[in-house]
Amino acid sequence: MLNQYRILDLSDHRGAMAANILATLGAEIVLVEGPDGRGRNSFPQGPDGVSLDWWSMRRGAKSVVIENRAELIKLVAGADVLIESPDAGMGLNVEELRSVNPSLVHATITGYGSTGPKKNWVATDLTIAASACAAAVTGDADRAPLRISTPQSYFHAGQQAAAGIAVALYERSNSGLGQHVDISAQQSLMQAAFPANMTGPHGQEDAGRTSGGILVMNYHLQFVYPASDGHVSITLLFGDTIGIFTSRLMAWVYEEGFCSQELRDLDWVNFGLRLFTEPDTAPAQMEEAKLAIGSFTATRTKASLFEESREREVLLAPVSSPGSLVELDHFQQRKFWDVLDDPSWGTVVAPGNWVQPSSGRLPIRGLPPELGADTKQLMSDTRLPFAPKASDTSRRLPFEGLKVLDTTWVYAGPFTTRLLADFGATVIKVEGPNRFDLTRGGTRGLNDDPGIDASIAYGTLNAGKKSLTLDLNTEEGKKVFRDLANWADVLVESYTPGTLDNWGLGYDRLCETNPLLIMLSTSLMGQTGPLSTFAGFGNLAAAITGFYEMTGWPDRDPAGPFLAYTDYVVPGFKIALLVAALEKRKIDGKGQYLDFSQAEAAVHFLTSAVLESTVNGTHVSRLGNSDRFICPHGIYRTQGTDNWVAIACETDTQWVELSTIIGCPVMKNLGVSDRLETKAEIDALIEAWTSTKEAEDIELLFQSVSIPCQRVINSTAAFTDPQLAHRNHWLEVEHPVHKKMIVEAPRFQLSHTAHKVTRSGPSLGEHNDFVLRSILGYSDDEIIDLAIAGAIG
Repeated sequence: MLNQYRILDLSDHRGAMAANILATLGAEIVLVEGPDGRGRNSFPQGPDGVSLDWWSMRRGAKSVVIENRAELIKLVAGADVLIESPDAGMGLNVEELRSVNPSLVHATITGYGSTGPKKNWVATDLTIAASACAAAVTGDADRAPLRISTPQSYFHAGQQAAAGIAVALYERSNSGLGQHVDISAQQSLMQAAFPANMTGPHGQEDAGRTSGGILVMNYHLQFVYPASDGHVSITLLFGDTIGIFTSRLMAWVYEEGFCSQELRDLDWVNFGLRLFTEPDTAPAQMEEAKLAIGSFTATRTKASLFEESREREVLLAPVSSPGSLVELDHFQQRKFWDVLDDPSWGTVVAPGNWVQPSSGRLPIRGLPPELGADTKQLMSDTRLPFAPKASDTSRRLPFEGLKVLDTTWVYAGPFTTRLLADFGATVIKVEGPNRFDLTRGGTRGLNDDPGIDASIAYGTLNAGKKSLTLDLNTEEGKKVFRDLANWADVLVESYTPGTLDNWGLGYDRLCETNPLLIMLSTSLMGQTGPLSTFAGFGNLAAAITGFYEMTGWPDRDPAGPFLAYTDYVVPGFKIALLVAALEKRKIDGKGQYLDFSQAEAAVHFLTSAVLESTVNGTHVSRLGNSDRFICPHGIYRTQGTDNWVAIACETDTQWVELSTIIGCPVMKNLGVSDRLETKAEIDALIEAWTSTKEAEDIELLFQSVSIPCQRVINSTAAFTDPQLAHRNHWLEVEHPVHKKMIVEAPRFQLSHTAHKVTRSGPSLGEHNDFVLRSILGYSDDEIIDLAIAGAIG
């Protein structure tokens, strides 16, 4: 779908995911390397010393070796996109690149962004996790905050870079001009702490961390339970939408003889309210229920629990290891895995395509390139740049004029459609009059208002959208939906697979009257396969795909990443996908249907862990904050209550500086292998030093000598973080009820067509009249008839 674009990839591991996503969608990736093949031998490695991550992320690319700046300029002149990390561009700056190729989209991926007081701070996966609120809400309250043991930070930056590049390319098709896409890994990873990262800006108490679940008013809602052969994850929550699943779970526990009839028959739908109104009885009942659930699940295998939970419609999933995913029948039936024959590694099973388009299955990407394999061909290529068509003064928001119908809810879908609105699209969000988005009641509201229009999470996720209430169980409501689908360029939906078809609103029916419609169906496991109708949220997908197994302390049960982790991973994938489909439509004049699997996209964030199993035969699991290849690498206690600082030494030079600072010069000559052997002693020495000092003083001292270091910040600290303030991460916008609220900005910055975010998410049904009258052209009588029929709220 993006095969008309050439992308120069000068990045290291920080930009690999961006190129990987765009390559999947068909873009030509040209890996620009030096004679040493920088990055090919980073850890972890395959049997021949080639990096597992590099092998997977660079599959299907071309390789060109350049010797000097002039050769790079020649490549830039004919490229559409350049992706770089710091110091990879041989000193080229934004202005120079623009003079060489005005149509170039230039993406820069750094730890903290290209501007601001921390733009030159050294950063690693661990320190970015500390900077982005993610570590602060992950792990056990009695130990240090945690990262996920398979590095994630720059993969989040990469998916946001792919989205930013796609948006800039879409805008370029109108203006003819490129621009700079500035990516901060800190801002990108902030998404993985949502909505806990939103408490500080609204004067609320910071969220705590609790292993294997979440905290609600200091009550531990447990998500991880034992099985006879491992663990399972259960969404133990309450409310109109989820409480019914908890009721089914307790009925099951009762049938198996592990709880009383009284406990089974509690009102689990409204139990969350009782935690606040009946503190003398409800918390004890919740603890009793957790013990009963754990006693029951411990008697059964993960597979048997998972199979029966689907029959009973209970929110339960196995905690799988990344290596075991290749055995999952669902992925096999969807032909997710790519099987390739590598001359050094043999047959390799690797994560494959994460979308199934109706226009035809995307090609399987081949092996990564040999160093310099395409140098001769590419350096003799006279490819011309994209021809500019307009001046900067005529540039509009990238998606201005794009019409989007949004029926998604909770996090993954709304994050995606919010980005479309941020950059100019008209987005109509459809909710049921009586079954609205779960996030309207999922978090504390503005000024402690419990109303459905005051939710901080909803207001952030749906900023800039228009709200229409529509009951699709009525024929009149279905007619309105068909009219909206005829109006729309894009429809994004997240119903259980088959739901729209059952209503007569599936893609085959809708495209009969709107053949230009692009419809994206986003679900946990995809629209086909034995698990397609598996009900759940991103926490269950995180358990199935291996993230729970990779998060926690090795001597304890899995902690799991915060809340609905796979929801945070995928929005960049989907923005790039939608732009690719829109670009294809410009060429062939046809819409298409896109079957997007959240789980399949998320597995790409665990690629190295999967390949450790399929290539090396090694099982990897959670390591706390340790790293198998870097030492020291940890989060250490500092002065005060629950104050911590993340420190990592990736080089011997950094270790020499650190050992001198903390007063153990006798250890400064230890190489990394010796440091790993004495890790416990080194960690104790570091924490003995850090525990007597302020975290802010430590980070400033270590950064001054280029040691990666970052204090662990929570939402309140993030709201006052000078780097986030400089990058305008926090935006004050209008609110329909409370006049003002704070929302997050998009996680990438475009230099010439910046986002426009002025309003929070709408009140329920706020734009009913506008949508029906001004967009669809309905008369007063038609609107009255819809109200009488109960089709609108």
